[in-house]
Formats: sequence, structure tokens, C-alpha cells
Amino acid sequence: MICGYAIPRVNCSWKIAPYFSHVVTTESRKLKYFIVLIFLESVKLVLLTRYFISQLATTVAKFSKPPFTRLATTTINRPLQSIQNTSDTPKIVRRRWWKEAIAYQIYPRSFQDSNGDGIGDLTGIIQRLDHIKDLGADLIWLCPIFKSPNDDNGYDISDYQVIMDVFGNMADMERLIKEIHDRKMKIIFDMVLNHTSDEHSWFIESRSSRTSTKRDWYIWRDGKPGGLRPNNWESIFNGSAWEYDKTTDQYYLHLFSPKMPDLNWENADLRQELYKICNWWLAKGIDGFRIDAISHIKKKPGLPDLPNPKQLEFVSSFDYHMNVEGIEEYLREFRNATFGTLDVVSVGEANGVGADQAQDWVDEDTGIFNMIFQFEGLNLWAKALGALDVLALKRIMTRWQKALEAKGWNALFLENHDKPRIVSTWGNDKEYLRECATAFGTVYFLMMGTPFIYQGQEIGMTNVKYPSINDYNDVAAKNFYNLELAKGIDHRDIMEIIYVTGRDNARTPMQWDDSPNAGFSTAQQTWLGVNPNYVHINVQQQSKDENSILNFYKRLIKLRKNNDVFIYGTYDLILSNHKQVYGYTRTLNDKRAYILINLTDRPAQFTLYQSLSSKQLVLTNLIDPIQEHEDEKTFKFHPYEIRVYIIDHKLHTTISKNQMEPSKNPSIETLNELNSTVSTPISTLTTSEVPLTKKQTQVLEKVKQKRTNNPLVEINENVKKKQKGEINDSNESLIKKYQSQRSLILNQENIEPIIRTSTFEQQRRPFSSYSSLTLKDQYDVVNETTTSTDKVDDEESTDTRSKYINYCACEQAKQKHLLRDQNEEILKHTQEQM
Repeated sequence: MICGYAIPRVNCSWKIAPYFSHVVTTESRKLKYFIVLIFLESVKLVLLTRYFISQLATTVAKFSKPPFTRLATTTINRPLQSIQNTSDTPKIVRRRWWKEAIAYQIYPRSFQDSNGDGIGDLTGIIQRLDHIKDLGADLIWLCPIFKSPNDDNGYDISDYQVIMDVFGNMADMERLIKEIHDRKMKIIFDMVLNHTSDEHSWFIESRSSRTSTKRDWYIWRDGKPGGLRPNNWESIFNGSAWEYDKTTDQYYLHLFSPKMPDLNWENADLRQELYKICNWWLAKGIDGFRIDAISHIKKKPGLPDLPNPKQLEFVSSFDYHMNVEGIEEYLREFRNATFGTLDVVSVGEANGVGADQAQDWVDEDTGIFNMIFQFEGLNLWAKALGALDVLALKRIMTRWQKALEAKGWNALFLENHDKPRIVSTWGNDKEYLRECATAFGTVYFLMMGTPFIYQGQEIGMTNVKYPSINDYNDVAAKNFYNLELAKGIDHRDIMEIIYVTGRDNARTPMQWDDSPNAGFSTAQQTWLGVNPNYVHINVQQQSKDENSILNFYKRLIKLRKNNDVFIYGTYDLILSNHKQVYGYTRTLNDKRAYILINLTDRPAQFTLYQSLSSKQLVLTNLIDPIQEHEDEKTFKFHPYEIRVYIIDHKLHTTISKNQMEPSKNPSIETLNELNSTVSTPISTLTTSEVPLTKKQTQVLEKVKQKRTNNPLVEINENVKKKQKGEINDSNESLIKKYQSQRSLILNQENIEPIIRTSTFEQQRRPFSSYSSLTLKDQYDVVNETTTSTDKVDDEESTDTRSKYINYCACEQAKQKHLLRDQNEEILKHTQEQM
């Protein structure tokens, strides 16, 4: 029995022969007998054919499904390497408007009050749009403005198609969209699809009866015997994740506040209704969505209890509702039904998604969203109140940069409406406010991804300390306070934690000037207290100060917009072991940028292998001019000092199909097929066109001197002559060796320029891709990428206490030896040719 079919044996004719033996007496009957045998054999052949076709189809389907589809039958935590394309062929990185954009997040309640009620509104946002435009941002993320009872400041929505009355009305919203578009900016909405308010009409109907048509739109369960809750899950906002409903004698699930019941994404009718709402807003002209808490929409089947070895009353439940296996089916359906074919941007709040899974979410061809917010880096905040682990930050940020390199896109941020102010948490907002604000802004802003600025970040707004818990509005902070107070924890100790971790730190009114209420409102009392330091931290004052945080952000944004290297360039970590300095490079075509930031309030010293000059310096946060320097490798940085250098390598080594032996490296083959490298005759190369060290200059001049009397002609002419049969292979080998020699001297590679096609596709090649040309028998190019999370970087680093010698120092020494050996060999061959 194969695949449900009974397969006859090959020698089955003997089984039916006895039956026919007594009747086969004539030639006609013999013919009939053989016809029957042929028929049976034909049936067997058909069945076998169908079986093998079905097996082949199953195998093909298995390997042709996109990553998300395959994951549905395995596990969401499956290693990325086992599901991604293992080909080394580089992917085309496409130009997209949202990759080149600068995003600005607005928390409407705190941005600008236009009618004096103490609460920000849509008209107030319109009044301040020019500030965002002048800053350089061109994409606005607007936090929820839908109708809501405000248990969680708008993230508890009671009607997705009505504007909250304190913000304005639909006409105001339509005007805001128009005003933003008139300024050549775009707007995305914050859409909450994991839960609604308990005052939403859907939930009111759902809780009315167990037989309600919308009962299954939410997650209802019976309690356990003895009046116990359905399981031991803890709410993200503390306490139980279940709330009892007396009317129907069941519990409903709420991962957040009890007034924010979770939607049941298992229900197809509910999902379709959510899709209709998103399409309705897209038709209104918005330019995309930021989807809140989207990684929580799938719960572990059966909603079982969590392991509880400590016998806690409630157990942290993230493992059973965050990025649970099977979520990809809902996400893919959501994308296809809404924004999938539109030229809009989609950003997912993907808490719980690791770097090894990110490609499944944001792959340019098969992913769900254009980018996601990852919270791995933010977890550092909870480890030690106020302490920053620079080494851990490097590892996390680099892991995400490399995980999505040429595959997806990052959403870059350090602040948002749910996290405290970065200058107060990681920095020193007393002695070094300006310095640390600009340092933290730079460290993430020039990485690969779309940078998001949260309102007030551009002027260095700080945390706030209200004396009483009653001065706070955050439901999570209040729940935490009450629970800790019930445990006997002292009020002052609890408040110290809230001062550092509370979400209201980010929600204080925007500080526009030094007038009452910081120019935010004319009301006597604002919805949340204004930070008292608005007198000296505000937009108006900083606009007049050329050295202010605000004007630094403007220069930083302009630098990114004017240099594709900061958008599409390859990221590589340097100084990976330095405990104070975060250093990395961005490389694209003939440009390499060095971003160097001291993230501490102490001086830091380090040494680079690449020499840098003051003429290459494009950005710093120092007020006093930096002393001029030439070919400097050792630096001593002030607290929170930043410097950005750009080295423009205008020369490229010629690599063409006719000059290279066939390579087994797919990346090189692709490069040859594209034939997009810049051809520069060797005779035109001079050391003045690129920054060279003295040693590099001496070696290059020595090689060129020996080559002066050599009958070889320039490489471009050699290519033509070889095509005509006028150049021999021995001369070609020498040319190749000269190319290898010079590539090592300059430490350059041939990097493809952005390919500007009708689809804005481009090919990115990292500086490290062709950095080593070896003298193997076939002179193949060895592709040595530098992924600094697993390998130590190519810089020597020291801080004020110790010296960190990296692995790549050994690599540099090996390269010098190789350089010397190749130089000797080339000189030898040159003499032989002469």
C-alpha cells in the first residue's frame, strides 16, 4: 500500500493465469488474456506514477514555501540559518523613501495645546509642524488619537473611526493630514490591534451574553474549581491577566490593563473587521502604520499555566503570548489584506522578536513589515538603574545591524513614549547634558535603518521627579506603586524606582519656551506637570544657540541626508572591546565613514589602525575647535565627545572579466556580471589622491619605480590587447599581482556604486568584501567579511585604565607580511620581464 493505492506486483500475471488456463483454448481468447495482463500492468504504472509525482510535489512545496510558512510547522525559535537562503550571492538593496526618511514621534496629549484645556490636540500639532520640518524630519508617527476613555492614554481604543474629542474631530484630522503632505512630509498612525477598551461596542456586546455573536471576538474562559482564575498568567501591567465578569460568570484575558481586554485573533470575522478599519484609514490618505503590541496577538494554544517553581501568585507570562509559534499566519494575512501592495510604510512593535528572527519579519521580499522596533537594547535599562553597559550595547546593536544587512531594515530609536529620557537614564543630565544628548543621538542615528526622534529628545528633555504618586498619570506606575506598598516597601524607595523607570518621564509637556507651562498651554494646570527645568531647556533658547542640542540634531540630520553612506553603507563595528568608546564604520562605494563616540562621563583614549585627518572631520559636538591633525591614529576623547570622519577613496583598482581568472565565489561572479566597477589606469594612480601613510607611500612608489622600465602597458589597454591576442598570460599575471599589491597598500576594495534603476535597486558591497587579494594558483579573490560580534574588530583600543589588543591586530601583521612577500615577488617578476 503506497499513498493509499494498492500497487500490483511486477510478476502478478501468474496469479490470474490459473483462472484463465481452462478457458484459453483459441487464439482469440489468448489475445484477450494478454490484453487483460497489459491493462493490469498499465494500472500499476499509473498508480506508481501518481505516487512519485505526489512525493515530488511534496518535496518541492517544502523547499519553495516562504520562511514564515515553513515555520508554521516547526517552531518560531528555529535558528535563522536553517531557514534562510544559504547562497553567498549578495541581494539587491532597494532604495525606498522610508529608508531615507527621518521620523519624528508625536505624543499628541503632550505636544501642543491650542484651546487652553491643558491637553495637546490636533490643531496644536498643526501649529508646530514647521518646527518638525525645520528640524529635518519628513515622517511623523502620531500616537493614538482615536476615541478612548484614556485608561492608558489612548492605547485603549473604544472606536477606531472616531477622533477623541479632546484632540478635535475628523475635520481637524483631515486638515492635519493635508498640512503634513503640503510640507512634503508623511504621516503614519499608531494602530492598536491586540486589544480594545472595555468600552468598545464590540466588547460591550461580547460581555452581554455567552451566546453573543461577538462573544468569541475576545478571550473568555471559565475559572478553575475553588474560584481560581483560568491560569497563573501575570499582566504586563502587574497583577493577574484575568478579570472576572459577573454577568456571564467567566473571566476575560487582558495582557495589559483590566480595562483593555485582548482581542481573539483566532476569530476570522474579527480579523476581517480589523483589516477594514486599517483600509479605511489608508483611504483617508495616511502613509502607513506603526502597529502596537503586534507580537502579542497569538497566545499559546490552550492557555496553560506557566511553570511556577517559586510558587508565585502570578507568573510573568511573556513566553506564552509574545511571538508565539503560528503568529506568522495572522501577520501575513494582515499584510496581504491591507498595506501589502501599497507604497506606504509599516512598522511593527515586535517585543520578543530576536535578531535571529528579524529577517522573517522584515525581509524585503518575504517579510511582513518594512521595519520593526526591537527592545533587546532597552532591556539594558532594567539591569541597573541608570548604568549603561557600553560593551553590551555594542553587541546588541551590532547583532541587529548584521542580522538585517542586505536583507531587511531597522527602526532605530533610543526614546519613545514608554521609556524614560535617555540623558537621565544612560547619561549625566547634570554636568554633561548637552554632551551626552548629542553623543547618544549620534550613536544610533548614523547606523543602518530609519532613525526615529521622540518629541523633546532634540532639545535634551530630562526625567522628572513629582513628589507624590498622585502627580503621576501612568497606570503601570500606579499599579506598581500600590503592589509594592502592599508588600511593605517604603514609599521613598518605590518613588526612586519610578523616578528612573516611569513612563511619565517621557510624557511631560513639550518645552517650547520659558513662558508659563513652557509654551505648551495657557491653562492654569496641564494634564501632566511640566518639568521645572523648562526655563533653561526649551526650543526657543536652543534655536538661538548655534552650539545647542537642537542645532546639533539639525546638523546631524543634514549629514545623514546628504551622504548615502549613512543610509545604505555597510556597518562594521570597531573598538569592540573598548568599555567607553562606541566606534563603527559605514562603507559605500568609495566612501568610508568613521563614527567615534565616547559614551561615558570620563575621558577615553584609543588607537585606530586607520589614520584620520582633521580635513576628513565632518561632525563633532565640541564647542572649541579641534586641533588640526594629519594621519592621526591615537586619540583622547573628552567625556561624551563624538567625531565623525569621512574618507573619500576616489580611486578604484580595476577588476574586469578579462583580467580575472574565474572565481568560485558567487559574490565575485555577480560583481563581474554586473561589470560595475570603476576602471582607473594604474599609470594615473598617485598617492595624493587617497590618504596614505608614509609606509604605504614608500611601498607604492617603489613598485611604480620598478615598473617604469617595464614594457607592460596600462591595464585598460591590456584588456583590449588581450582581446586581440596581443598580450600574453605572463604579463597578465603580473598585472594581477600589481592590483593585489596596490589593494593591500591602500587597504581598499572594489565596491559597487548604487545601481539607480527604475526600481531604485542597488547593490551594496562592504569595504571588507574584497580587502584581501591573495597569490593563490588561480589568484582567486578571498572574501573576508568583518562581523564584529563574533570576531574582534580591526582596531586597537585603549581606555584610561587598560589597553585592549584585538584579534585583528594579528590579521594586520599577517597582511603586512603578505604585502612584503608580494612586493618582493612582483619586483622579482619585473626584473625577469626586463
